[in-house]
Amino acid sequence: MGTNRRYPRDPPPDAQRRHCWVLGTPYERGPWPGLILEWRRANGGEWMARVVYVPNTRQAQSIEAWFAAALLRPLEPSRLPRGEADFR
Repeated sequence: MGTNRRYPRDPPPDAQRRHCWVLGTPYERGPWPGLILEWRRANGGEWMARVVYVPNTRQAQSIEAWFAAALLRPLEPSRLPRGEADFR
């Protein structure tokens, strides 16, 4: 992402976190586990994230789409017992 000294830009929300919850789409309700691939600013100035997510864990299908930052929540670290795998 470029910089502009005259008009500085705010960084994307929580740019270091990649795993998230997609809260929903205009057609379906979530939440679904997702992975943020990149951030960009929309024309109105709000942040958008390109996310790949799995809407149905029973099917081998993933969807890639752009979402407003308001429709995403960070995935909190799981509380797995010691010795169990955590695939984050």
